[in-house]
Amino acid sequence: MGHTTLALFLAAAILVALFEDADRERSRGPIQPDRFRLASAVQIATLIVLGPWAGALVAAVGTVAGGIFHGTALRRLGFDAAAYAAAACAGGLVFELAGGEVGSMRLLDDLIPLVALALAYLTVRAVLLDVLRARENFEPRLVTSAGEAGLGAATALLAIAHPWDVVVLVPLALAFHQSQLRLRSLQRETLRALETFANIVDERDPSTYRHSMRVAGYVDKLARALRLPFSDIDRLRWAGRLHDLGKVAVDASLLRKRGRLDGAEWAAMRRHPRLSARLLQRFEFVAPQAHAVELHHERVDGAGYYGVGGDDLPLASHFLIVADSFDAMTTDRPYRRGLSHEEALLELERHAGTQFHPAVAKAFVAVQHGLDPRTVLTRAELEEIRGASTSYRIPLVGLGDLKERPELVALGGVVLALAGLGFAQTWLTATGGGLALGGLALGAVVQLRAGRAAAALHRALASGRERHDVFQRVAAAMSSAWHHTWAALVAWDEDGLGGSVEAERGTDGPTAAGVMGWLVREAESGRDAIVAAGAEVGVDGVAVAMPLRRDNSALVGFLVFLGPKLPPRHVELALLESLDDLGLALAAKPELDRGGAERAEPLETVAHPSDLALVRVDER
Repeated sequence: MGHTTLALFLAAAILVALFEDADRERSRGPIQPDRFRLASAVQIATLIVLGPWAGALVAAVGTVAGGIFHGTALRRLGFDAAAYAAAACAGGLVFELAGGEVGSMRLLDDLIPLVALALAYLTVRAVLLDVLRARENFEPRLVTSAGEAGLGAATALLAIAHPWDVVVLVPLALAFHQSQLRLRSLQRETLRALETFANIVDERDPSTYRHSMRVAGYVDKLARALRLPFSDIDRLRWAGRLHDLGKVAVDASLLRKRGRLDGAEWAAMRRHPRLSARLLQRFEFVAPQAHAVELHHERVDGAGYYGVGGDDLPLASHFLIVADSFDAMTTDRPYRRGLSHEEALLELERHAGTQFHPAVAKAFVAVQHGLDPRTVLTRAELEEIRGASTSYRIPLVGLGDLKERPELVALGGVVLALAGLGFAQTWLTATGGGLALGGLALGAVVQLRAGRAAAALHRALASGRERHDVFQRVAAAMSSAWHHTWAALVAWDEDGLGGSVEAERGTDGPTAAGVMGWLVREAESGRDAIVAAGAEVGVDGVAVAMPLRRDNSALVGFLVFLGPKLPPRHVELALLESLDDLGLALAAKPELDRGGAERAEPLETVAHPSDLALVRVDER
């Protein structure tokens, strides 16, 4: 059986490597890197059935076969084969050290060895292939990794009974793989459509022809020189490629106008970054770039389009600002002649620290001079740039907060009870039953508390006629049920590209520009509650916005809260239950003025809002 099983696993590893996407085929788009690897499931199954050395052999043979088929360079092929073999060997050894027995799989007894195997294998693989070879950040990818380990364990269970039983999993694996290919194909097609859209926007004005392509090239060159992770390079490049999509709503005559723009024309021009961000937010795999795109006309000193500056500007926006400004300065526009390459670089150096991020501007100038930016930046500046690429995350529910999710407790208890019955483990069945009953009891308590919170909200809504007074009473009612540090009543413009803070309660709230930018990106999501990490609005904690609609469903405002963590379940239920009443009581009746949240008119010294690249000039 040993030789037959080894031969079958070798054949499976080779076949999987032949039809599965090669790792070398890295996407040049901002597509999520997480994908299910059938090869990893085959290797994990081999480790359980045949042990670490056979698993290392299968991993190496499969990797070499796939690399030869896909034409991988010998040096990289050798590294990949060694990395997969090392990961497999480490996983197999840890499996045995944790109490697992090669050639045997007994659930529930072998659950801990199986988890240990998966963690060791996936950690070594990620460190060698993702961190060392691909220069990516270490990402556990828990969901896909758990799926690979689960399929590997299922394959091992079948192979231990009879090697040919594994054949029943082949159609399932193929179907899952094809679904992954189809998803990636759809993402690429969407990216190509967005790229075509960006080209159309550029071609509306001869002076901006291929502008977004040049900006993307500058950003890509700078990010590569700084040796940022490849996934960050892809995201930054595509942010540059799509940063001006919102100009589709700007009249082409404004882009070609030779004279000074008047107030209405300036307001129309100033809306395009937020419209670009709103368009990108609708596509999940490019949505992370929306925030940076919205702020690509800002300045470090806060004198940009929306008045956002300093630490409130994410790293990606600094890359876009310097690249976009440099291309604007070196391009002839209808209202002025372009600068030379060297003159534009001098402008970047002159305004580093006021208009441009000092370290990013310094690195950009070095790259344009053909120098390695790491030789001109200090260690602190390099760490600042590389450390600023971390994504925003919403604080998750911890174990101590499970009482706020009783449905999860009850469902988990049912699963444990059924597992106990299946494995004939009385203690597990009793534990699961207890958890299920506890979850049901907690659910009843949550519903009771939600009813009380909803009643308090309705009393607040009925306590006054003036909207601002009603808002203060609603915020006070919420503070007794959920500790939040700040609340605001936001009026929304009819064009959906901004608004104004009409009333607020609390201290240390975010800036109006930060709130408006976030709401512009998310206003059309259709969700009853919009939730984001506080970093999205420039503060710590979690931000929650409830849309306010008139009786004709028109969106006219938001009720915004900022707290240290997500609201308790009963508060969430109470707010959702009272959403219609909140809208009717707090929505503004008169039509809002356009541009209520916009900044004042630019100084008279600004000839064109499109030429921010020259002290008071910004690219259109």
